[in-house]
Amino acid sequence: MKIKSIYIVLGLIVLVMLSACKKELPQVWMSSTSGFDGNWYVRYDNETTTDPYNKGYVANTIYNTANNGDSIWLEGSTDFLKYKLRIPVNSLTNTFGSDSVVFDNTTGSNIIVSNGKIIKNAVTLPSGSVVDSIYYQIWVDLGLGNGFVLINKTLNVGGYRKSGFLEDIR
Repeated sequence: MKIKSIYIVLGLIVLVMLSACKKELPQVWMSSTSGFDGNWYVRYDNETTTDPYNKGYVANTIYNTANNGDSIWLEGSTDFLKYKLRIPVNSLTNTFGSDSVVFDNTTGSNIIVSNGKIIKNAVTLPSGSVVDSIYYQIWVDLGLGNGFVLINKTLNVGGYRKSGFLEDIR
C-alpha cells in the first residue's frame, strides 16, 4: 500500500509540473504580402541576351515590411548587382514596383523596380513541384554623377519560388 501511494503522489506531482509548464503558442497570421514573401531563384537578362553574366539562377528574397502594409522588402545579391529596396505592392493583382526612383542605402544607387508580377502555380520544377513565377524589371544608376546606368540597359529579372528540393535549383 505504501508503494501504491508513492506512485499516486509522484503521478500528481508530474501532472502539476506538466500543467505549470504549459505555454501559449503565438498566434500565426497571414501577412498582407504573403503572396510575395519567400525565397526565389531569379536570372538577370537584358533585352538582347539571356543570362549575359553567366550567373544562372541566383537567390532573391522578398519579405513583409514592419507595418504589414502595401509594400515589401526586395533583396537581391550577385557579384555584379546588390540591392535591398522597399517596393510598393498590389496584393489584389499580384503586382509590384513603380516608375519612381528608390535610393538604395546599401549601395548608394538609384534604382527603379517596375512591371513586377507574381504568377501563381506557373512553373513545374524537376521534382514535380508546382511553384509561383516572378518577373520584374530593374534599372540601376550607380550614382557616379554622369548618369551612368549599369550595363546601360534595363535588366529583366525572372524566375521561380524556391521549392526546398535540391533538384529544383538550376
